[in-house]
This record gives sequence, structure tokens and C-alpha cells, in this order.
Amino acid sequence: MENLDYYNAAINERPNIYKRVIHVLTFNTRRLLKRRFFIALVFFLIIFQFLTMFQTYSVIITNIKYKTRNYLYNHGWLPCSLRKEPILYMIDTQKLMAVWETNCILDNVRIQWYEKSIDNEINRSDILEPIEIDNSHYVYKGIIGPITSNGYYEFEIIHSLYTKIISSYFQFFPSIPDDPNSTYPIQIIAFADNQFGLSVFNRLVQSASQKTSPNFIIHAGDGVQEYNNLQQWQTDFYDPLANYKLTKHAPIIYAHGNHDFDPKNLYNYTTDTSWYSLTIANTRWIVLDSNIDDINQDLWLSNELSSPETQNKDFKIVIVHIPPFMEFWDPIAWNEKKEKHWGEFVRTRFAPLFNKYGVDLVISGHQHNYQRGQSNGTVYTIIGGAGGELDFDRVEDWSIYNVVRKTHHYISIEIWSDKIIWKAYNLEGFIIDSFELRKGS
Repeated sequence: MENLDYYNAAINERPNIYKRVIHVLTFNTRRLLKRRFFIALVFFLIIFQFLTMFQTYSVIITNIKYKTRNYLYNHGWLPCSLRKEPILYMIDTQKLMAVWETNCILDNVRIQWYEKSIDNEINRSDILEPIEIDNSHYVYKGIIGPITSNGYYEFEIIHSLYTKIISSYFQFFPSIPDDPNSTYPIQIIAFADNQFGLSVFNRLVQSASQKTSPNFIIHAGDGVQEYNNLQQWQTDFYDPLANYKLTKHAPIIYAHGNHDFDPKNLYNYTTDTSWYSLTIANTRWIVLDSNIDDINQDLWLSNELSSPETQNKDFKIVIVHIPPFMEFWDPIAWNEKKEKHWGEFVRTRFAPLFNKYGVDLVISGHQHNYQRGQSNGTVYTIIGGAGGELDFDRVEDWSIYNVVRKTHHYISIEIWSDKIIWKAYNLEGFIIDSFELRKGS
């Protein structure tokens, strides 16, 4: 009888033993999982820190490379060569300006071009004379065009007995393509206000070059901090674009800002046209100068916007450095130093014309952050985040912007036959805003 009672007691105790075993196993499993999670987290943080340090060191090394090369050129320690590779600037629908620089004078320099797809004759410029800035800066400018048909074009810079210095190619769209499927999308990258922010601009250019090979580049002004500073044009503007080959095949549509404004209108390193317009496939681009309060610009803009060349396009786009509607700036500079009045005519005189003639998109810089909004059917964007110190202080509220991003960034634009796709990317390569403009919307 005692054995039976003992057996029954053991049976009754068994669930408690099972519970204790399960509890121990569960506790140990959870502790192991927590330990593994902790180890994985630490490992991830170490890798992230390593990549961050590597990226930082990479940027520092690249910046040192730019400045060392510039120093060697300035002190005559490098042989006669290109210190700035050619950059192409759009000047109208059918013409581009190639700008490059050497550290010496070359004889009989010319630029020649031809269409790649057919056996066309070579077009060749007259002999180009350099702009001598000093004994190590000789700037050459040559016009390519007129180009009247869509296609791929090769250009070469030659000197003396037709010795080729450098060559490259670009794709051109002076008219609406016959075969949209083989043309679209047209890829465009946009920046503004890199100024003295070389490290940031370098990272943005690198990121953009890894995502796409653009057909065109937009720069909405302030490519350098000080217009007369030759080193800044070399290391802070040209070198990043050349290093990542972003401008090797992509002409720039450039709008002058207040930091790269030349009151003498010489513009050694950019296009020397203050305001101009051009066609890219089904889009009309109008570039304005917010530095120049001149009634002639108003008259030109009104004529341009009302012209059949503009009105017949699917999309009408304006680029102007100072935005019509600014909201962020240094409060003391804005109020006490009266900088709120800089380019005020863009809002009071130009914006009503944008509304009257149905401008689809306005692209500006100047303000160092990102904004997007809409007023009277026109989308207004501010893209001044390519390197300059960011603006965080609100000084106005125009109640038109619904997107604000206080971070450095660049823009990707895709032109299609029936739409424009816009994406803004931050330094880490993540999308911080996007939208579409539809034909006829």
C-alpha cells in the first residue's frame, strides 16, 4: 500500500518537474537569444562605425588629392597639361560652350565635333585664344554647334598639327524625338549651393554618379563661395565633377547665384550668358539671373513665356537662383541687413508671369535646405543643399510649401514623353521627397 501511495505521489509531482525543466530551458534559450542579439548588435555597430570612418577617411583623402594637385599646378611642378577637363555648358537649344583650362599656352587650339551615328563631315572652330588669368591658369572657351538633330555627338580638342588633347561625347535633344521609346527617360541631376562645402559636395556627386549616368546637369547657382578664388573653382567645383566623371558626357544648365556672380560679366569658368532659354525634347527651360534687376530681363521673360516655342512644349521649367518665396535664412541678415530684399523682383515681377503663362516647375537654390510646394498650379522647389551651411531658422511663412527637409541633398529628374519624375536624395542616398508632374496637369 505504501508503494502505491509513493507511486501516486510521484505521478502527481511529475507536472511540477516538467514545469521546472521547461522554465530552465526557456530561460536559457531567452538568455542565449539575448546574448546573440547583443553580439549581432555590437557587430553591426562596429561595421557601421568602420564604414563611416572609411567614408570619412575616403573623403579626406580625396580632398587632399584635389588640393595637392592644385598646389603642384600653381607652383609649376607639373608639365603642360589640362588642369581642368572640358565641361560643356548649354547656351541655347542648338549650341553648347566647352570650357577647359591648361597651365600653359598651347598653339593653334581648336575644338571640332561631329555626329557619331553617321559619316558626317567634321565641324571645326577657328583658332581659340586663351583667357590668361595668370601664368598657370589659361582658360579656353569653344562653341559647339549649331546642332539641329537629336543624336550622339563626339567632340575633340586639338592643337598644333591636329594633335588631340582630349575627346568625349554627349547626347543632344534639340527637338521632340521621333521614337520616344528609344529616347526616354532623359536623365538629369541637379545641385545648388555647394559653395565651400567640398566634403558634402564630393559625397553627393559620388552618390549621384553611382545611381545614374545623366544626360544633363542643372546647377542653380553658387558653385563656389568666392567668385574670384581660383582654388575654389578648381578644388570645390571642377575637381569633384571631373573625379566622378559626372560631367564627362553631361552638359550643364547653369544659373548664376550671388556667390558666383561676376559684375564684369566675364564668367571665366561658366557660361557668360545671364539669361537664356533652350529646348530639351518636349521640355522648355528658361534660365534667369536673380542678381540683375533689369527691365530688359522682364521683357525678355515675358516674350519667351508667351512664345510658341515655349507654349507648345509639354513642360515649361524655370531655373532661378533666388526663390520667389523664401522661408529660411539667418534672421539678423534677413531683417537687420535687409537681405530679404535680395532678388525681391523674382517674387513681385517674375512669379506673376509664371502664373500667367502656366510655368509647370520652378527650380531655385540660395536657401540652404529643401522645400517643395505649389502655388497657382506651379510647383516651386528649393534645392540649395549641395554643401553650404544649412538654414534652420524660419524667417517667413508663405503657406505654399508642404515639404521641408533640413538636410544636404541632390535631385534626380527623369523626363518622359508624358511626365517628369522628381526625386530628392540625402547624403546617405535615401529618397527624402518625390513627386510626378503629368503632361497637361
